[in-house]
Amino acid sequence: MAMNSAPLLPSGADARIAALLDDRVTRYTRTQKKRARMIAAAAGAAVMLGAGSLAWVTLAPHVQQTRSAYCYSADSVDSRYTQVGLPDEQTGPDGTSHVPTPADRAASAIDLCSSAWTAGILSDSTGVPPLVVCVRPDNVPAVFPRNAADTRTDEKFCSDLDLALER
Repeated sequence: MAMNSAPLLPSGADARIAALLDDRVTRYTRTQKKRARMIAAAAGAAVMLGAGSLAWVTLAPHVQQTRSAYCYSADSVDSRYTQVGLPDEQTGPDGTSHVPTPADRAASAIDLCSSAWTAGILSDSTGVPPLVVCVRPDNVPAVFPRNAADTRTDEKFCSDLDLALER
């Protein structure tokens, strides 16, 4: 019985095969490195985008922090609320326009929310209860009604809501 043997290779074929394999391995290695760099760049971009989004979500814009307030209908962050604010621009009696920014954020927040209570937006009555100004995590004032029988300090009141007292 005759055995089949592999055909003879032409001279120099070993070198060509080795060169082809070497070229293929080099291209594969370059592709893997390029892919790793792309993945690292994409991950870095995702982290930066996430950090930027977190900062944007966590802190409200400066205009919102200084010229608006959240008015709550009860002494709970889960209660019904409305957001009120100063207009972006006001025209004075002389016809010039200016952008009002209150000097006292707490007084402005109480004034804004008193208007919401008077208009009946936060309750069926139009009376204004005693109000306490706290600060939300996004640094926007949050105004809560306070029961007259509540003996807690304003700081304790806000602290119990996991908020800071507006000073």
